Amino acid sequence: MNNIMKISGVVVLGVIAALGLFALVNYGWPAASAPARTTGNSVTMSPTPLSDEAPAVAVVNDRCPISGKAIDPAKVAAELTREFKGQKVGFCCGGCPPAWDKLSDDDKQAKLDKVLIKK
Repeated sequence: MNNIMKISGVVVLGVIAALGLFALVNYGWPAASAPARTTGNSVTMSPTPLSDEAPAVAVVNDRCPISGKAIDPAKVAAELTREFKGQKVGFCCGGCPPAWDKLSDDDKQAKLDKVLIKK
């Protein structure tokens, strides 16, 4: 009975780890909206970017061309962008730019056309 409980505990932990890895691979590491700063014994969120953060850049889309999630076109971090046909394209998370890189130019254009900011 004791061995069965140990094995089932290991199986549960393995499933949890596999789900976490699946989410990380498919959706990327979650991007923090503002970095945490410690003050004494507490942690507060910084309203302004720290100096080691990449500056935000303006992009031509208001939704991620890979996931379809809404993004703020004026506040996309530089590492979450790609240049495509002279335009800056923004993404929602770190997992999307590598997925974009694997697409053909025709597929990129089709996805971008769906999420361009309407003027």
